[in-house]
Amino acid sequence: MIEFKPEINDNIVVYRSYEDAQQTGSVMLTLDTPTRCSLRALEAVNDETAEGLIRSALTAAANRNSYACDYLPDAFIGVAKALGFVEKDNLLYGEIPFLLAGCCGCKFN
Repeated sequence: MIEFKPEINDNIVVYRSYEDAQQTGSVMLTLDTPTRCSLRALEAVNDETAEGLIRSALTAAANRNSYACDYLPDAFIGVAKALGFVEKDNLLYGEIPFLLAGCCGCKFN
C-alpha cells in the first residue's frame, strides 16, 4: 500500500510517497499568494504515484485557501493534463476545485 506523508512549513508543502517503507516519490508545492500556488517539483516511480502526490499537494493547498495552481515540472505532463491542467500563457494552469473533482475520465464525459 502506498502512503503519502506531508511536511508543511510556512508556504511550502512537500509530500513524499512510500511503499513498504521505501520512498517512491515526492512533490513540492509553494503557496505563492493567498489564492494561488505553484507545483514546482515532482518525482515518482509511475503515473499512479504521480497522480496521488499531485492530488495530495493540491488538497493541502486548497485547505490553505488556494484556488488556482501552476504546474511547473517537466515530468508527468500527461498526468497533469489528464487531471485537468490546461495551457495558459505558456504554463500549465488549473483551478483546484476542478482538478480535484474526481477521476480523470469522468470530467470529459
